[in-house]
Amino acid sequence: MSAPQPNRGEGGDENGKEAAVAKTAGFVVFSGIAMSIIKALTPNFNQNKTPKPFESTAPFQEPKKAVACEKPSSPRTIEIVRGDTLWGLSRKYGVSIDAIKEANGLSGDTIYAGKKLVIP
Repeated sequence: MSAPQPNRGEGGDENGKEAAVAKTAGFVVFSGIAMSIIKALTPNFNQNKTPKPFESTAPFQEPKKAVACEKPSSPRTIEIVRGDTLWGLSRKYGVSIDAIKEANGLSGDTIYAGKKLVIP
């Protein structure tokens, strides 16, 4: 004779429900482990705080008022320091790059620290 088959009537669906619950529980545990790994590998990970746009920690300061630059009436001589550029010097002294190059007889855009430069 063959083995009796389990009754799939009223209570036969319980194994399917238990399997679904077990799968769901496994997914929840897996998700928790995954989040723990992400938190451990990501510095400053905080899912509860979202950055606010344009948030600044610096205290508010009034904007500076524009001051009209007065051009000196006579040329001045400066010493070039490391990091100076023709563009930067032209903005600092309010003259064009071409005017600086012309006053110093420069044909290129290269200047060297330690050299003297006439600012017209």
